[in-house]
Amino acid sequence: MDDKPTITAEQAADLAAIQHAISEQPAAGPGLPGSPAEPPRADLAVEFTGMLKLAVAALSPAFPSLTEIYTDQVTAAAATAAASVCNKHGWLQGGIGGKWAEEIAAAAILLPLSWQTYQGITADLARAGKSKPAETAAIPSEQPSAKTVTFGAAVEPMPA
Repeated sequence: MDDKPTITAEQAADLAAIQHAISEQPAAGPGLPGSPAEPPRADLAVEFTGMLKLAVAALSPAFPSLTEIYTDQVTAAAATAAASVCNKHGWLQGGIGGKWAEEIAAAAILLPLSWQTYQGITADLARAGKSKPAETAAIPSEQPSAKTVTFGAAVEPMPA
């Protein structure tokens, strides 16, 4: 006699349905103690929308037409289209930045901010310099002395 348990067709169908349901849904609840927590799967459409809005905001001072072109509706449609292609092919499943997403996001925000800060401070210093009375600089003589270093054409020393 064979001691192997037999599975009926109904049980096999139930098992296949359960395995299919488990593979399509993320595990609910925490994992086993000591096991690393699996990060949630990235919603690429949301990430693409954020990246497009960030790019438009950063580039619109130089290209004002971008704010007219990339409306919320257009941005959402473009992001959804790009996300569906990525999901179909399995691209960017860890998110747009992958394990470097936080660093990329910080750079995308902080680099333009630091450039604007630099430009603002430079403009402030230029305005402050214009409001002060001009300092008189030493007026150079027409002929450089023998110890003067010049660039360009050679100058004959003055006769003594």
